[in-house]
Amino acid sequence: MTEPNRGRRAVALMYGLLALTVPGLHGQATGAGEKNPPAPVAAAEKTSDAPPRKLAIGLRVRTTPVRSFGIMDNGQTMSTTTVSKTNYDWNYNTTSHSFLLGGGLALEMPLSRRTVLTAEVLFNRLRYTKVTDTYWGIDDPNTSADERSHTKTTEDTKARLFDLPVLLHRNLRSSGWLSHLYLAGGATARLASTVRTTNNITNADATTANNQTTAQVAKRLLIGATVGAGFRFIDEFNIKVTPEIRYTRWNGMTFAQDSTRSPRNQLEVGIGFSR
Repeated sequence: MTEPNRGRRAVALMYGLLALTVPGLHGQATGAGEKNPPAPVAAAEKTSDAPPRKLAIGLRVRTTPVRSFGIMDNGQTMSTTTVSKTNYDWNYNTTSHSFLLGGGLALEMPLSRRTVLTAEVLFNRLRYTKVTDTYWGIDDPNTSADERSHTKTTEDTKARLFDLPVLLHRNLRSSGWLSHLYLAGGATARLASTVRTTNNITNADATTANNQTTAQVAKRLLIGATVGAGFRFIDEFNIKVTPEIRYTRWNGMTFAQDSTRSPRNQLEVGIGFSR
């Protein structure tokens, strides 16, 4: 074979190899370009599928501004009994010293965009003083002084109250200004615990005595129907603020003796913070 023929064959072989190699490289580049774009889409789908946070935990503070619609009211009663032809006059005077503020833990569980279920454990300190004046004997109407025998008993009672309201909140609207306003309704359980009493007695002969006989509790566990209304505001940090007013009607009284009678109607104003 001559030298020119060998040159032409070498050039033809190089062109053939180049023709086979270029399409393969072109196909690989195109395939690599098609595989890269789906990655951000998969990441976006993963983000959208992440479950939102449901349960919110926080605190709630409340007050009972009207004493007659609070946890203990002032009271005064009088009664007369006759024993062996001797008249006994009993004067009872109860004064509440209960702390007006209370509070505790609050839980929120959204059921829908407009409905929220809440459960709370709220604590209040109850305290009252009851003075019992007992008179018997004969009083001389011609004098300004009271000649009857007189015994005075001062009772100081303290207790702890735990309330467990379970309420359903429903927003009036799903959007707009009224979407912050909600109505609430449900039931509340009340437990009275750690009742402690100190009695100081001044007898008719001026001698004194004392004891720790516990005051009688009418019902340690009460159930009440509760309704309320309030506003729910949520900021950019997902902190929920809920000012609210509530009314509860109890099925009985914690204390119900003489002038010491717990109100069966309760009106409270409170505010909650949760996240």
